[in-house]
Amino acid sequence: MTGEFDGLDASIDFSLQLFHLLREHNVALGTLQTIACTQSIVALHATRYEKLLSIYRLTLINRRQDWYRLKQLFDALLQTYLNPTAEDNKPENETAEKQSLEVKRRVASDDSHDNDEAEDTSESEGYSAREIDHHKDFRYFPHEDYSAVLALLERIANKYASVARRKTTLSHRGRIVDLRASVRESVKYEGELLSWRFKKKQLDRTRLVFVVDVSGSMEVYGIFLLNFLYFLNRNRRLKIDVFVFSTHLQPLTTYFQLKNFQQMLDAISLHFSGWSGGTKIGAAIADLEESYSAVVTPKSTVVIMSDGWDTGDIELLDRSMARIANRAKSVVWINPLKGDVSYEPLAMGMATAMPYCDEFISGHSIESLEKFADMHL
Repeated sequence: MTGEFDGLDASIDFSLQLFHLLREHNVALGTLQTIACTQSIVALHATRYEKLLSIYRLTLINRRQDWYRLKQLFDALLQTYLNPTAEDNKPENETAEKQSLEVKRRVASDDSHDNDEAEDTSESEGYSAREIDHHKDFRYFPHEDYSAVLALLERIANKYASVARRKTTLSHRGRIVDLRASVRESVKYEGELLSWRFKKKQLDRTRLVFVVDVSGSMEVYGIFLLNFLYFLNRNRRLKIDVFVFSTHLQPLTTYFQLKNFQQMLDAISLHFSGWSGGTKIGAAIADLEESYSAVVTPKSTVVIMSDGWDTGDIELLDRSMARIANRAKSVVWINPLKGDVSYEPLAMGMATAMPYCDEFISGHSIESLEKFADMHL
């Protein structure tokens, strides 16, 4: 096969997607192998397809049967990667007419302040909302689209974080008349309405506990979900606790107070050594239940994001999920693989956890995260 990518960044992006596909198709692939492969691509400045295949064969293949699977997945991914989208085929003059994406940021205020006092600021990110496919799997977005995707996630997060809940409380004055309370009050005066009672929307705190798998097969999805949670966490109404895991559990809630997401990731990398490692879901859930039991209450919704590939103790996973399901209000499992219509939860870890989940949803795209927010925020 002849041809080459436009540059080294494209080669690395393509390789990361290939690593994920190989793991999905049960090709044994270690973290050190992917690191060696990436370093070789950079050192040799490999952009030609033939050179990349040679590097993949030397660094990623442990068994003879895996070489055929690698070539098969390489060809399929390359066809998808190079196939231009419908947006790319549009005339330049039509593309130029696209409106810039405007991202609104709401300055959070305490509950004692009126909502009208909150200030909105906006900035143009220079991207069109129509350029980004809301249904597209996160792992297939090229790096140049990441900024636009994150801008959309921020807009969605701000939208749902600022929505007032349906609960109401009595108010001395306001715009909403509480007819029931007014009628009850009129009984004292023989049914005559001498004064009106009012009510206002009450901002209750949504309690969510996120446990995010950042092992090798879930790294891309984990980054986008953490971005989404970072934007949501900036609103004081929401009560969100975030943990990441691969072989062990790491709390992230305090890191979410940092000024920007990249700064947060840099701080995490200094203290969490399990990024892109193996997966021990049972041990992570057990640690959550034992060491951080205060965050899991009858009012909490526990959200686990993982593809269900567990290299740990399956019996421990079964016991841990049973305890979490008994303590929490509900358990939601987000599995990006569910975005594939042909997916079935056959992995041992996923099959073990399924009976304890109240909901099993996908989280592979912008649309799926927006649906999750609509259901739970």
